[in-house]
Amino acid sequence: MLFHPLMPTSAHCPITTVSLFRFPSPQQWWAFTQMGLKSLLNPLPHGLTFGKMMGCGRAGFSLLPDFSQYALIAQWKTEEEANQFFSSEKTKMYLERAKESYTMQLAPIQSHGLWGGQNPFAATPPTASLGPIVVLTRASLRISQLLSFWRHVPSTYRAMQAAEGLIMAVGVGEVPIVQQATLSIWENAEAIRKFAYQSGFHKEVIKKTRQQHWYREELFARFSAIATAGTYLGKDPILSAVAHSFQ
Repeated sequence: MLFHPLMPTSAHCPITTVSLFRFPSPQQWWAFTQMGLKSLLNPLPHGLTFGKMMGCGRAGFSLLPDFSQYALIAQWKTEEEANQFFSSEKTKMYLERAKESYTMQLAPIQSHGLWGGQNPFAATPPTASLGPIVVLTRASLRISQLLSFWRHVPSTYRAMQAAEGLIMAVGVGEVPIVQQATLSIWENAEAIRKFAYQSGFHKEVIKKTRQQHWYREELFARFSAIATAGTYLGKDPILSAVAHSFQ
């Protein structure tokens, strides 16, 4: 897998990777079983400190699963060990079944909250927010609040899609309905700030989150993109955004 560097880094520093894999119809049952078996993470790759194979929702954050698309979120002791994983024969065999894959190497800007009782990204020294920013939000929902939460999801997605500076957004999840995450890419920190603090609907959702205690556990993290490889829906979203900013 050939990565396109976006900013200098050390091969011996911790790194986060986020990957999206898209499969053609003949391979979708195979891809579903591989996610259930956590095949890419079994046995645990060398240097992995945290890893999750996840499903994706249809049309953004839909409750309905998209059986053509899966995600891998991983934290590595070093960039070198991450590169070894993505260049391994096991990973290559997995990618041969996919019609498209896209991987981002990321460095955390900030991370707070918990995922499974830990914050896997907090031990890495934070970086500056240069260029496009990747945002990861993850929540484990209270059963009593599922209806209230999912009632607001379609409007939240529409508000995000209308936000200035959004490059792309995908809903992912570990367990259907109750353990959900969102992955979004923004042009810069200002675009995120405007959506968070100037979007009336988003502010209302955050208010309801606190008042109604939707989450048993939640995590919010921002990352700078270090390098990218592959394509998603026919292009490299981050490289395309960077190129557009120079036009």
